[in-house]
Amino acid sequence: MGIMVEKDEQSSLLTERITADLRERAQRNSAQDEMDVEDSAMLENTQKSSRAGWFWITLVVLALISLGIIFFIK
Repeated sequence: MGIMVEKDEQSSLLTERITADLRERAQRNSAQDEMDVEDSAMLENTQKSSRAGWFWITLVVLALISLGIIFFIK
């Protein structure tokens, strides 16, 4: 069983409007992407965090868990 859809003037106008809106958004997004590429020069002298960064994050999480356990037991 299927639904019979009658294509009329209003639905085609709506489809055209939606299509035009999507094209406009795609053009704006592509323009924004081009601007982001120019800003990548700021990131030239930066580096990713080393493995020590993960160590500090893990250490802080473990400390918070242990503090939570200490206060929960009291």
